[in-house]
Amino acid sequence: MRRVGLTGGIGAGKSTVSAMLAERGAAIVDGDQVARDLQSPSSPVLDAMAERFGQHIINDDGSLDRAAVAEIVFTDKAALADLNAIVHPAMQAEIQAQIDAHKGTDRIVVLDFPLLGENPRKDLGATIVVDIPYELAVERAVGRGMDEADVRNRIESQISREKRLETATHVIDNSGDMVDLVAQVDRLWSRLEALPPTDDVAAESDQVDVTGEPEPRTAWVFGYGSLVSPVALRRTIERLAEPGADFFEATLTGYGRRWNYGVGHIVGSWTLVDGTAVDDGTIVALGLVESADEEVNGAIAHVTDAELEALDRRERFYDRVDVTGAVASAASVDDPIFTYVPRPEAVERYQAGRDAGIAGIRRTYWDLVHDAFAGFGDDALERYRSTTPEPDVPVVDVASARER
Repeated sequence: MRRVGLTGGIGAGKSTVSAMLAERGAAIVDGDQVARDLQSPSSPVLDAMAERFGQHIINDDGSLDRAAVAEIVFTDKAALADLNAIVHPAMQAEIQAQIDAHKGTDRIVVLDFPLLGENPRKDLGATIVVDIPYELAVERAVGRGMDEADVRNRIESQISREKRLETATHVIDNSGDMVDLVAQVDRLWSRLEALPPTDDVAAESDQVDVTGEPEPRTAWVFGYGSLVSPVALRRTIERLAEPGADFFEATLTGYGRRWNYGVGHIVGSWTLVDGTAVDDGTIVALGLVESADEEVNGAIAHVTDAELEALDRRERFYDRVDVTGAVASAASVDDPIFTYVPRPEAVERYQAGRDAGIAGIRRTYWDLVHDAFAGFGDDALERYRSTTPEPDVPVVDVASARER
């Protein structure tokens, strides 16, 4: 068993990351779900809560009125301490039972705890923090129907974002969209699989060992869409490529840029301008096609073997192609240069979605690529525009997205 912790503040999207880890094979011990189960009607825990806080916290059907409890404890530290004293002992016993069920196995067991930062554990092989900026957390929580004042009170009652990040061995930046999130979770999963067993060993520290020589960079990757953005690239390789050092503006000849790639592992939902609702829509992104008379601008980044593997996982429906002799840049390049070209089935998925009227380009992606080229200056932005055809699917505001 490899035991890891997962945490994040209100609105960070921790439950989404937890679900994605479960889809990859992790066993999830969900602290919130354990609490809900223990607070079921007529349970000893619920009876003790009613005795402390009053019968008005019980609904007519015998269930817990969670909003009523939240109103009490998130503005009263003493009340919160009393609630924890009632709930935590029973929770700890149930949580340990769920952990013990996987002893002696090779499962990755994820302890999905919202207050792991406040209550760190020393028996973890890794601590994952799902992170987004404060105001974005508020915006997302309110967008799900929560009261803004309640959201801010809940955030203030928890550990600060900065202190939570100090506990992390791995950080998932969930300020982007679902495609960015999948790429990060893919990379995280490969690292979790490489963890040693934690069945009988308590970790001395939850911090990453960063001693030793840095891993050498062995290849360059040419980006012509979102990978032109250092911020988007960072979500996959987990470091910020430095312009002028290992990140350079570049041009690739012999290829043309197209809106021709249907993302295979994610579907989205949105509403068209005419009011038509699209569910399970095909998300469209940029791709390349071989074309002797064309060239496209973009950027190259110098990456390690592990970072290249992470990019391969992100671009799982593209083929990695060696374009060493076709790229021009200001960089001194001794290592091979690769780019990613969509596979035929990805193009077919795009075409089928387009013809069915259920394909769209994420507005966040559209804006990200535009801003990335604009960061290189007006000439680079104009070259991007002139070498990219007008899309034949709409640019849409994706309301929700999920893995297939």
